[in-house]
Amino acid sequence: MGVTETYPFQVGAFECIAVNDLARTVPAAGIVTNISAEEWQRALVEHGCSPTETTRYFNCLYLRAGDYRVLVDTGWGKGGERGEGMLLERLLGAGIAPADVDVVVLTHLDGDHVGGITMPGGQFAFPNADYVVSEEAWDLWTDGTRAAQMPERQASLARQTLERIQGRLEVVPAEAEFLPGLTLLSAPGHRPGHVALSVASEGALLYHLADAVGHPILMEHPSWHWSFDSWPEQAEKDRRRLLGLAAERGALVFASHLPFPALGHVVAEGEGWRWQPVAG
Repeated sequence: MGVTETYPFQVGAFECIAVNDLARTVPAAGIVTNISAEEWQRALVEHGCSPTETTRYFNCLYLRAGDYRVLVDTGWGKGGERGEGMLLERLLGAGIAPADVDVVVLTHLDGDHVGGITMPGGQFAFPNADYVVSEEAWDLWTDGTRAAQMPERQASLARQTLERIQGRLEVVPAEAEFLPGLTLLSAPGHRPGHVALSVASEGALLYHLADAVGHPILMEHPSWHWSFDSWPEQAEKDRRRLLGLAAERGALVFASHLPFPALGHVVAEGEGWRWQPVAG
């Protein structure tokens, strides 16, 4: 089991494991939409990154919260058109069987977060798990009029996912604690209904930002717009709120697409925040 696959850490009494589901090399161009290509390339070089290509990470989080074993998002899964996720194998390598998972929190309903709910044969990958979805996501995707205003591919996947898990589903309002120490935080700029997760235990705090921050440079430049966000202006507000809270409270930060293990702290600096990753 290598550090490029899983990374155990502690948040108070919670035993946590960051899991790399998949990493993919993609072009660096077009990641940010409201600055010039030259300015983006310059920022990449200044941060020691390639100006032409980047690695996009797909990370999940497992945590033991009292009597509950919780998984946040399910990765790409198996048999999809976009790649074969390694979440199941890497959980097993850390001693966690799929049947051990009690609760799966879905930060939003994109394919790289819900693809691993079922196996290629249709059976549940986590056979004993119930699912948590934000009330905002449920209200949107089950309202035919509102869902019709979203891209059809997103709407279709969201509908199919909710239908699949409906008998195991708990719909949770944002800002309400749904398990001891676990609270969803509304962050709808990336995708309507998208949430971050607050993890609090014994005075320690972690913010799982999900897709509220898609690249470390966006922490230093929160006004730069990530190309994957549905509502870029709202996503900027979400970044500023969540990163401000993390810096103010000294919280650990984890996110779905930061370089693995995707864990560190942020410190206020200039117009944004400086990323201080843990050594992975």
